[in-house]
This record gives sequence, structure tokens and C-alpha cells, in this order.
Amino acid sequence: MPTTIRFLDTVIRNLKPSNSRDTYWCDGCPGFGLRITPTGRKSFVYKYMHGRKSRWITIGRYPEWSIRRARREYDKLYEQVHAYGRDPIAEKKALEAAQNARETVESLTESYLEIGRLKNKSSIEEEERYFRQDILPVIGNKMVDEVSAEDIDKIQRRIIDRARNRTSATRNGLVAAKHAVACARRLFNLAVKRRKCAYNPVKEIEILGITGKRDRVLTLEEIWRFWNTLDRIGLPPVTAAALKFALVTMQRSAEIRNMRYASLKLEENVWQMETHETKSRTMHRVPLNRYALDLIEQMEPYTAASPYVFGATRAMSPPQVPARSLEPFGKTAFSQAVRRSRDLLGIENICPHDLRRTGATWITAVGLPKLYARLMLNHSDGDRDVTGEVYVQYSYDFEKQRAAQVWEYVLDAIVSAPRIEDVPKLEVLRERIKRMDL
Repeated sequence: MPTTIRFLDTVIRNLKPSNSRDTYWCDGCPGFGLRITPTGRKSFVYKYMHGRKSRWITIGRYPEWSIRRARREYDKLYEQVHAYGRDPIAEKKALEAAQNARETVESLTESYLEIGRLKNKSSIEEEERYFRQDILPVIGNKMVDEVSAEDIDKIQRRIIDRARNRTSATRNGLVAAKHAVACARRLFNLAVKRRKCAYNPVKEIEILGITGKRDRVLTLEEIWRFWNTLDRIGLPPVTAAALKFALVTMQRSAEIRNMRYASLKLEENVWQMETHETKSRTMHRVPLNRYALDLIEQMEPYTAASPYVFGATRAMSPPQVPARSLEPFGKTAFSQAVRRSRDLLGIENICPHDLRRTGATWITAVGLPKLYARLMLNHSDGDRDVTGEVYVQYSYDFEKQRAAQVWEYVLDAIVSAPRIEDVPKLEVLRERIKRMDL
């Protein structure tokens, strides 16, 4: 039987397989063929030359593909090759490679978070919370290169709409919206860098969020009220002590929640945080004044059997058998405790981080240089040169101890006052500290 035939159903149906794979060509259609395997499978094919190489494309199996349908597909392929000089197989492979290279937002997020953890990024847990709660529910299943500015805008508006039903939302959700969009911006910067998308869609939206900057500082009278009321409003002793410890040492809630007995160097009256335990990723030696040491001692009957000084327990009195497996308090435990206690404390608009700011503000107000407050807070001074980062390894123990000593004296003068009306004024405290040469 000739290898060039007319493509008719009666002809094709009567073609019989042989021991080898045979190809029959359509009369009048160069390169359009029908391949028959030894098993009897019949498929329409198209053969063409690209450069010096012959290319074969399987169009479809007969009879699932009719002659008419296969002919239309052949006409398209023939035009691409002979009218435009294209290579359909190479284009198909390139398209498949591009499709395989595409990535979902959720997959890229996992990669982004992994990089953050490898770099010991201090805010990576907070960023993960924004991704899980606010970003992935909206765009997690989308391909990275499909995300539009409208999608990003939907994320921030969803946060703001949700905040309308939450009395605890900070500034009507605008702060959370700003942080979530910032996380999305960093994610798509990575996507652009990896060539997963051509542009960052976050840069094309109007950002509705605002910075959650607080400047709340407790007055001297509020410090007296806080200290002398906290133990009488029904909070578990460990929670109350941890909040007082934040005021006394000016350290972050996260660092206090994870504070270990093993980190205490009581022979030096120092709490030493290693680089992985601080937000700034620098070793920090916190001097412990009398108030801090008293609070640690008060915790021993509750938590000494566990690794954590302020291990999470709601026990209202020391247990007969202290628990060995106490874990740190949750991220929001202190904030929730303060929020529920505002009315009982008689202090408006207070949150745990205000205690840290309060201590730093008042030691500066009574006469210490700002450097001392910055050292106690373990804030970076922005010095990013080699000298500041590598060669200067002085721990500033002397300056920190002086700050702790001055703060101890100020607290003494405030909290030991018999009545709130007897709390000394700032001018009086300044004069006393100056006179005592603190």
C-alpha cells in the first residue's frame, strides 16, 4: 500500500498494523501524517524541519480526533512553521518550563520565612503571624505572577474591615494593615529578585495603614498607682511580678517571658542575654537592682523548678510541688492582663511596652544622658561601621549599673510614698539625685 493516501475515514479504518511503526502521509498536505503502531494505535502527526533538524508533533489519536479536527490543527502548525518561521516544539517546551518555574504565594512565603529564620531575623515570628492571618487567606493560592495591586489592596481593606468589630484593634486596624502590607512588599521584592514576577504589586497601591508609634509614658503618680495597686487586683502573682519586672529593668516583654534562671549571674547581679535572645541580636547584660532581685526571689517558690523565671502559671499561691515543665507566657498574655486590669489600676491607655518607655524617660528626665537610657533599652545607635560592629566590644556595664542605681532610687522615692499625693515632683527628684551625686 502506498505511503501517501487520501485521509478518509473509510481508508484510515481499513489500515492494518504491521510489525513496525508505519507512517502514512496525507495527499496534498506536506508533513501531515498518520502513524500506526504495531498494537494498532493510530495518531495524527506533523513533521517539519527546523534548521537541519526534523521535528515531530503528535496532534491527536484517531478516532478521538476526527480528520477534520486534526486537519485544522495541522493548518495552524503549518502556518507557524512556514509563514512565520516558528518552532512549535521549542515554544511548547519554553512554555512548560515557564509554567514549572511559576510558584504560588504560599510556597514563596515558606521560602521567605525559612530565609528569615536562617538569618536569625528577630521579627520573623511576627511576620509569620501576618502571613498566616492576613496575607495567605487572600492570595495564598495564587501564582506569584498573577497577584495584582487590587489583591494587595484587598488584604489591607480586609484587616481594616475586621478591626471595626474589635475593640482591642490598634487605631482601627490601620497599624496591622501597614505591617501586613510591609510583609507583602518584602515578599514580592524576593519574588522580583528570583524572577518569579516582573514587578512588585505592592508599589502600585495607596497604603492605608499608619505607623503604630506610641509615646505613652506613665506619670510619677501613675507609677505609684501601678506599683501599689497591681498586687491587689487579682492578677496571678507571677504575671504581676513580670509586669513589675518590665518597669524595673526596662526590658522587652518577649525577653522577660523567655528569661531563664540559667541566664542569671547573681554573683554579679546581672541578667545576661545572649545574641539569639535579644531583638537587636547583640549580647545584653542587664544590671539587677534591689527591686529586680526581690522580684526574682519572690518567683522562686512558683517557678524555681522550671527553666523560666516567669514561667506561665496562674497559681495564686506557691504550690506545694513546683512544676518542672512550665513554659513561657504566650505573646499576648501580658497585654491581655493589662487590658483587663486598666479600670482596676485606675490608669488609662496603658500597655506593657509603656513600662519600658517609662523607665527610660524618667532616668533621662532626672539627669542621666540619653546614652544611659539607650544602653538599658539595648537600642542600636545606628553605628554600622566596622569599628562599631566588630572592634568595640565594651559591654557598658558601668553605665548600665549607674542607670539601674538611679532608677532604683527614683522608684524608691515614688513607690514608698505613703499616699499618691506624697509622690515627689520631678524637680525634687532631680535635686536629690544631684545632691547624692548619683
